[in-house]
Amino acid sequence: MTIPELSEYLKISEATVRNWIKLGKVVATKRDNKTIILNKDIQMLSESLNTSKMLTSRRNKSRLGLNYIPKSYISKKSPNYKTIVSIIGIFQKMTLEITEVISFYADMIMTSKGIPKEIRQSLLPGRLPSKKTKALFSSYKLVYVPFEDTLGLIYISLRRLQDKKATGSYYTPFFAVDLMINELPATVQNICDPACGTGNFLLRLPDSYALESIHGYDIDEIAINIARINLSIKYGISKKAELNTITHNIRCIDFLSNNEMLHKFDIIIGNPPWGSSFTKEQVIELRKNYESLLSKGKPESFDLFVEKAVKSLTSDGNMLFLLPETILGADYHESVRAFMEKNAFVSGISYLGDIFDKVQCPCIILRLNNKETDGITVSQYRKIKNELIVCEKKYMVSPHRINKNSFHILADNEEYKIIEKILSVPHFTLKGQADFALGIVTGSNKSVLSKTPLDGYEGIVKGSDIHKYYYDDPENYTKFAPQNFQQVAPEHMYRSAEKLFYKFIANEPIFAYDSKGVISLNSANILIPRVPGYSALYIMAVLNSRVMAFYYRHTFKNMKMLRSAIESLPIAKCDEYTMNTISSLALEITVEKLTSSEKICQLNALIDNLYSLDKNKFTFTV
Repeated sequence: MTIPELSEYLKISEATVRNWIKLGKVVATKRDNKTIILNKDIQMLSESLNTSKMLTSRRNKSRLGLNYIPKSYISKKSPNYKTIVSIIGIFQKMTLEITEVISFYADMIMTSKGIPKEIRQSLLPGRLPSKKTKALFSSYKLVYVPFEDTLGLIYISLRRLQDKKATGSYYTPFFAVDLMINELPATVQNICDPACGTGNFLLRLPDSYALESIHGYDIDEIAINIARINLSIKYGISKKAELNTITHNIRCIDFLSNNEMLHKFDIIIGNPPWGSSFTKEQVIELRKNYESLLSKGKPESFDLFVEKAVKSLTSDGNMLFLLPETILGADYHESVRAFMEKNAFVSGISYLGDIFDKVQCPCIILRLNNKETDGITVSQYRKIKNELIVCEKKYMVSPHRINKNSFHILADNEEYKIIEKILSVPHFTLKGQADFALGIVTGSNKSVLSKTPLDGYEGIVKGSDIHKYYYDDPENYTKFAPQNFQQVAPEHMYRSAEKLFYKFIANEPIFAYDSKGVISLNSANILIPRVPGYSALYIMAVLNSRVMAFYYRHTFKNMKMLRSAIESLPIAKCDEYTMNTISSLALEITVEKLTSSEKICQLNALIDNLYSLDKNKFTFTV
């Protein structure tokens, strides 16, 4: 292979290949003025990468196949947990087939549950374990634990991280599965997990569900084998007819692209893949069948699963999916929200927060019904320990609270009355009445920033310097040379006689006043209001107020202060005297750099009054 071919084959950069050749880690020869790596050396290199630390840079992470054990897939209190840790340790040191290890332990557990030998052997995902495998693992016993996906934990721990990334497959913590299972009825005609993996959801279903009612699909053949084994153990099958039911209902097919007539299901449940990769050919075919897939842009797999699930429900069916929270509000998912609004009814949203190990992605449980419901049940959970999640708040609201622009419901009915009150007063927004600018993107802070004010350098503000009303004196300095920066706004935006800095990473508005023409990094962006009759100081005061903090936290769910959100905030109109009074107070707080004072309390009271929020009638917590 040539260097580019080896780079593509190993999914690493060409620069890495050249560096290895230079260091002698890869043997290469010259042939027809080309650098060639022989096949025998490629095979040795590929095998060594599975266990070596040769790949550590970010650009090569897709090749870095680190085995890992997800923390919350099963309980750490399980009698199998420490044994599985040992099994993974042995596997990392040896050259073994994953399926052989799975087969060894699948046979062990099925035998303990009295599954007949003929059925056991027909279910095993690979060849029968060799004498070597038996010798390695025979002293590491696993026991059957009801509802626990023991085999699935072994499998997903052994699979390479790059495979999970490519297919969008990440494990579902057992406590999240149980939250969803607890919402199911006692009996059901048929239920399906369209991306069932090793059957984590299916084996945790109530024992009252008949084997014949359970269906599952996945594109991973080994995972499907394990799911079949899990159900065989769960139901203690002993007859060929039961085996046939399982193999017929648990199938290795692609739920998204399969066009054969599948069942209509009463319940579709699961955690569909997130961020799956699709080929150009697949995207062309998907566009023919999915109305939520826009003509431009990369398809998001979980959007497609939602659409297909809704289409696959019976007339009174329910969908219950674990999804990224972004589906509720991000512009990218507006088309699937429009599809849901037109074709189904939202009956439940549960905010779970970050529940995945080593993955920062807030999650929700979304419930859709094919029949209209009385309202939407909203639950807000908080993870307090690795294996414990508690419901802090639960309320039911009108379905009219959502539309395709946003499915977020962050205020209960009493809080929503305050939101409506805020919106009812005469107000304006900044849409079309303000200029926005991104702070400077340096491309390399180390190369252009200094901790000391060198000749020709000036202070530059960053996000952590920004507070409500004021900013700290800059601790970093740079020379304003646009040609040295990766991205920069026109200089007049930074040098404006009046402007507002705002903190980009924040869960409520945080704006600071500047009249000195100070420059900023992109963690401190810029707003220049241009609203006739209203000063920048007045607008800053309203945006920083407790009223607006309450409104923002109960309307938006984003740790980034987006322009679209700022432009939609309702800024109360007022007479000139009130505007001047609030502006003067805001300037005093800015100059004195106050974080808590009687003046801030006075300012908040004035702004409460603008929105007709009588403290004796309305109470709210920011």
